[in-house]
Amino acid sequence: MNNRIKSFISINLLILSVLIACCDQIDISYAQSNGDSLILDTNYNLHEFSNFSTLKTNTNRINISIPSSNWNITSLEMNFTDIKIGEEIVSIEEGGSSFKPIYKSVKGYGVQLNITEDITLLGVEIYGYLDFASSSSVYVQINGFDQVNHWPNATRYGNPVPINISSIPSWYVQNFPEPIPLSKGSYYLVVNGSEYFTWDNSDHNWFLNEEDSIHTELYTSKYVSGVWAIETQGKPFRHKLIQRTDQSFDPEDINMTIMVEDSIVNITSSSPGIGNVKITSLNLPLDQTGINIPVYHNQSVGLMFNLSYNLELEKFISSPGIVEIAETHDNYWSVTPTINPEFSNYSVKFKFPHKWSDVSVIRNDVNISSLVDINYFEMSIYIANNLISEGDSWEITATSSKMDFSLDVSRTEYYAGQELKFFLTDPKEGNYTFILTDIFNDQINSTTKSNPTPSYSFTYTFPSNALDGSYKAFVYWFNGTDAGIATQVFSVILPEVIDWALIIGIVVIVGLGSAVTASSVVLAKKSKRKKIAIKEKTINKFMDILNLNYAIIIEKQSSLNIYDQAFSEKKFNSTLVSGFLEAIRTFGLDLSRSGEHSQTVKLEYQDSKILMSDFRHFRLIFIMKDLPSPQFYDVIDELSLAIEEKYGIYLKEFKGNLQPFEGIESLLRKHMGTSFLYPLKLTGTGKMKIVPTEKSLINKAIEIMKKNGSDNFYVTQLIGEKTFDSKEIEALYSLIIKRIFNPLN
Repeated sequence: MNNRIKSFISINLLILSVLIACCDQIDISYAQSNGDSLILDTNYNLHEFSNFSTLKTNTNRINISIPSSNWNITSLEMNFTDIKIGEEIVSIEEGGSSFKPIYKSVKGYGVQLNITEDITLLGVEIYGYLDFASSSSVYVQINGFDQVNHWPNATRYGNPVPINISSIPSWYVQNFPEPIPLSKGSYYLVVNGSEYFTWDNSDHNWFLNEEDSIHTELYTSKYVSGVWAIETQGKPFRHKLIQRTDQSFDPEDINMTIMVEDSIVNITSSSPGIGNVKITSLNLPLDQTGINIPVYHNQSVGLMFNLSYNLELEKFISSPGIVEIAETHDNYWSVTPTINPEFSNYSVKFKFPHKWSDVSVIRNDVNISSLVDINYFEMSIYIANNLISEGDSWEITATSSKMDFSLDVSRTEYYAGQELKFFLTDPKEGNYTFILTDIFNDQINSTTKSNPTPSYSFTYTFPSNALDGSYKAFVYWFNGTDAGIATQVFSVILPEVIDWALIIGIVVIVGLGSAVTASSVVLAKKSKRKKIAIKEKTINKFMDILNLNYAIIIEKQSSLNIYDQAFSEKKFNSTLVSGFLEAIRTFGLDLSRSGEHSQTVKLEYQDSKILMSDFRHFRLIFIMKDLPSPQFYDVIDELSLAIEEKYGIYLKEFKGNLQPFEGIESLLRKHMGTSFLYPLKLTGTGKMKIVPTEKSLINKAIEIMKKNGSDNFYVTQLIGEKTFDSKEIEALYSLIIKRIFNPLN
């Protein structure tokens, strides 16, 4: 018995030794750089310059406003013309307590005006009141002066204004509709009630000075029975003139100045009525309320003038951008500003970081770097007005050398379950992003830290089931203007120390200890193979979708198509194809046993491979370029069950109505991923992050659409007949999920 146990132990130890020897021969392959990069969003300031000009007439103030805010005025030039005294009220007669009524019998009164200089009459004021509400039209107007009879003549100057008066004795302003220019001479101010109704009992009472008037030369007249007659001389009605004189003033003679930024600035003159001023080196912010600039002079009455001004403006706008930091090439920078000319003579200046090189300016996808001023001495780009149009798309690109920094790494080999840890050496100010990839170059951890302390470390605990092999750490640094990357490869290894006493004990007690130890090694290998198999499955599924040209679903009893869909530019007659397949089935391929599970046969028809699968009440037909992968048959089973579950009741009672089966398309998309074959439309990326692989596919899609003169494209056009890698497939799926590649169906 003892000999038998010894022999058993010896055999198991031999097997275990062989397994350990096999484990020693497993290679640890270090992952090479796969060009992984980090794309970070950035923001830049662009300096905008512009001019804004406008003209204001007959104004007495300087109020600067533009139809856009957030600009600063850097230079201001003003030109004044027609500088005259502004509106003034000249009192002619203020005293007197007597009044005369304008009513249905006496339909008007007037007083002589003696104008001593050329004026513009804006209105008048009269003193009076209204006795009873009036239904008649009464006007205030300016008439000519009859030099012989000294009463109003038929000439009327300007347009009359309906009288403004109420029941309280007071001064009432009568503003004429338009200013009335009057030359030096005599006129009549008339209250005209010629349209008075005979039943109107109101009185418009106008006060006059009968006692102590200083204007003894002025005549007054009344209008009775359709004619004017002299009332008296030297007892004028009470009135004032609202006027502007036409005398032009030299701005220097009247000490005309403006105040800008708390400084008094003189208006210089070249001739009477004309002045100008130019102020540079300003920094006046313009908000939505504009800027009021006070005007000063030594006249007792305000000025009126015409004003034209030209503003030089500037502002800073924030523009989005990205930086791509990669191990395999220099930093790549991209700025995508929105440049819209708001005003005339619009231009843009961009100060770029001093480390940038290979600077390019792209307008509407065309490189125009040779047309713009790229100054590497000033580190600036200047885009002139003649290059800028509304709606242009812009991109500024550049490269820069990666900034070097080091990692403090004490060890590079770990067992599963242990904590990886390393430190930054002399951290710079900025952001550090730590990314760890596994043996398949897939990201498994990401951490970002801003302005870390000198002792800052990056850590990651390998899971207990981590696969052996090489893991790569990428540490990206970015401070807004510079960027860099450092990498380090770490290894996860299988334990090499074996407890022989424990193994022998297990072998003796269980008799299968070596097999258990061997199985743990096999499990690790299986886990690694499982991940590889998943990637292969993804590629196979993608290949199967691209192989698919046509799908037909037939109701078995009637042999009618309840659904068909084409996935290729090649057109098939689904009725002929289904009839052909039915004939084949009749002559010996009767899948009568199909019930709970689908049964599939493969046929060749011309240059196509045809799969025909029966399931209960329906038959699935797939026309393909090539035979699919084995996993495609599992998809057929899943799809068959889903169709039966959702549409079985309609198929069982089918009488030719196809409407219930329109939703089958969604099942094809869900189980087979057929949306991959739909025409795709390219939409904007917005603020979504786009990795280089995705960007490459976007550019290729644009080229295809341009070449074909179309606004959509197919994945088959994008990929062609070439082989596929998992990253490209993942990028395609990602672009469809992000709706950047948007299926049209």
